[in-house]
Amino acid sequence: MGAYRSVKPDQTFKLDLSARGYLVLFRPDETNHCPGCGHSQWYIGRMSAECGICGTALPLADSQQNPVSGAPQRAVALHVLPDRAKVPKPEERRTPLRSSAVGRTLGLYIDGSPHPFRLENISEGGAMGKAIPGMRQAKALLVELEDGRMVPAELRWSDGVFAGLAFVTGDEA
Repeated sequence: MGAYRSVKPDQTFKLDLSARGYLVLFRPDETNHCPGCGHSQWYIGRMSAECGICGTALPLADSQQNPVSGAPQRAVALHVLPDRAKVPKPEERRTPLRSSAVGRTLGLYIDGSPHPFRLENISEGGAMGKAIPGMRQAKALLVELEDGRMVPAELRWSDGVFAGLAFVTGDEA
């Protein structure tokens, strides 16, 4: 006869969640790569997401924390987005590359009166720096660059602490 070992009655088979290690979750607000094949094409359900290539299923991170969320969501291009995604207006899109200029100071002439303008960043199209009292009421702004050139500018915005200047080119003047 074969020898059988009996199961000890004091041995438990409870699931110890703290000892299970890393849990891979599908996070709707991030780009998720499949742990099975590395692709990022998903079929998203209410509780899980399934890889469109190899079929690996992952639980949704949101369903682990709050199974019923009141925020409406929609799936667009295989990504879950909030109901109203904020898209910047065309005039708010910035194309010139900005360079950090913290610590640099340029000359700013407000209606002919010189003032130091402490920069935060600068680009081909403008500069941002510490706001100077009287900038909003100015009729003419000139920025004196470090090489001595004088560039006409206009105030685009000011929040009282910082101000954004746009350099005026010959086409706009």
